[in-house]
Amino acid sequence: MKKLYKTFTILSFCTLSLTAMSQDYEHYDSREQSWNRQKNIHQKSQKGSNIFKKKDFGVILALNSFDAAYDMPDLNTWQSRYVALQWRRNHKLLTGRQVDVALGTGLEIAWNNFMMQHDEQFYEDGNISDFELLEYPLEKSKLVVNNLNLPVMLQFGFKESNFKFGIGAYAGVRINSYQKFKESEQEKYKEKGSYNLRKYNYGLMAEAGRGDFRIFAKYDMLPLFNDNNPINANVLSVGIRL
Repeated sequence: MKKLYKTFTILSFCTLSLTAMSQDYEHYDSREQSWNRQKNIHQKSQKGSNIFKKKDFGVILALNSFDAAYDMPDLNTWQSRYVALQWRRNHKLLTGRQVDVALGTGLEIAWNNFMMQHDEQFYEDGNISDFELLEYPLEKSKLVVNNLNLPVMLQFGFKESNFKFGIGAYAGVRINSYQKFKESEQEKYKEKGSYNLRKYNYGLMAEAGRGDFRIFAKYDMLPLFNDNNPINANVLSVGIRL
C-alpha cells in the first residue's frame, strides 16, 4: 500500500510539473510570436515610409560671388544675395529600411542681387554692356536679375540620422532685370534694361543637411552676360535652404 501511495505521489508530481512546463512554454511561445509580429509590423512600417515628402516647399537664402570673372566690378559680397522660392515634387525611387532615394523636380523663382562695392553702374551700348564710375556718391547701387528655373535633383535620405543630401542641375530663363540706386539724400530710383545679360542659362546645384535645414550651393555653367561682352563672369551662390 505504501509503495502504491508513493508511486501515485510521484506520478502526480510529474504530471503537475509537465503541465506547468507546458503552460510556461505556451506562454513563452505566445509572447515570442507576439514580439515577432510586432517586430515585423515595425520593420514593414519603417520600410514602407519614405523620408521625403511628396511635396516640398523651400526658401533659399544665399550669397553671390563671381567665379572666373573677366573685368567685372567689385561686389559687396555680404549684400549680394541670392533669394529663391522653390516648389518641389519628390518622386520616390527607392524606399529602404535605412536609405531612401527620390528624384525631385519642380519650379523656382529666383532673384540674383549684385551689390556694387563702389559708386558704379552698368550701362548698355548697343550689343555690349560695361560699367562706369559715377561722379556723385551713392549709398547703394545694385543689379537685380530675376530668373525662372526648372531644377532636377537626385536625393538620398538616411532614416536613422535624418540626414539628406542631393545633387542635380537646373535650366533657367531670365524674366526681368533692372538696376536700383539709392543716393546719399535717400532718393531711390530704378532703371529697367536687358544690359546684354544672357537670356537662358543652366548649371549645377547641391544641398546637404538634416530635416528641413540644408546647406545649398549653385553654380552657373554659362557666364552672366552674352559671350560678346567685354565684361563677364560665372555666378556662384552659397547659402542655406529652409
